Amino acid sequence: MAQKKAPKKNQPPPRRISPLKPGLSGARNWATAQVRSASYSRQHRMRLMATGTILLMVVFWGALWLGGYIPAIKASGAQFTKQRLMNMGFVVKHVDVVGEGRISEAQVRAVLGVQPGDYLFDMDIKNAQTRVQNLTWIDTAVVRRLWPDRIVVHVNERRPYALWQENGIIKVVDRSGVVIADAHVAEFSALPFVVGVGAAEHAGAFLDILAVHTELQNRTEAIVYVSQRRWDVVLKDQGARILLPANDPHTALKNLEKYDREYGILGLDLDRIDMRVKGRLTLRPTSIDRDKRA
Repeated sequence: MAQKKAPKKNQPPPRRISPLKPGLSGARNWATAQVRSASYSRQHRMRLMATGTILLMVVFWGALWLGGYIPAIKASGAQFTKQRLMNMGFVVKHVDVVGEGRISEAQVRAVLGVQPGDYLFDMDIKNAQTRVQNLTWIDTAVVRRLWPDRIVVHVNERRPYALWQENGIIKVVDRSGVVIADAHVAEFSALPFVVGVGAAEHAGAFLDILAVHTELQNRTEAIVYVSQRRWDVVLKDQGARILLPANDPHTALKNLEKYDREYGILGLDLDRIDMRVKGRLTLRPTSIDRDKRA
């Protein structure tokens, strides 16, 4: 029968391996576990507190919204802020209009809709600017607030450019063809005279061409926009009408000046000078000349 070996004396007891983290001593492993547990608990508590706070805020603001109190709260806050700023000096004391000429400063002030003592930020800048630009003499306008108490309006006025006749009615227009309703025709009688539908909008480009031909420009009584595609020039003295082509009227006028130097065409008693066809010049005498020839 086999004999059991007797245990050796002074042999150390077997080491206990930590169930949480093998290889570490029990005390060290326990401390690590406690630190992790405590950290997890703090984060959990913080999440719970944050969630609770959000829910309370949602319930609070939801109750205010359902009760219809939010608009009143906003209005009360806005009124409080407005009163504080007014007490600090943010009220209109000065309105400056820069660039006025034909239009008066009083007219600009009237359409601004602002009075001394008004809250500086009550005025709608965009709408005020639109109202100023709708004045008949105004081309562009810029309205600005200058803190703490000043409104500044910069205006550029329209410049009378021509007299435009349509359907027997004569009006003063600027270069872009916009009618200046308050301008008096008699005051601007020296301006170029343009006639026809669409003439006001297109006259600028043709008058620039005519300005190159100084002698013809000095003889011109009016320019007529025909079929919204080409121009006729009516001369002052005998009332002759120069019919220009739709394309390249500059070259046609240049050729006419050449013919006048060589043959004195513009000094003849003519009713019409037709240059609509390139390379061809057709002259029609006045009715008096035709009667004499008959």
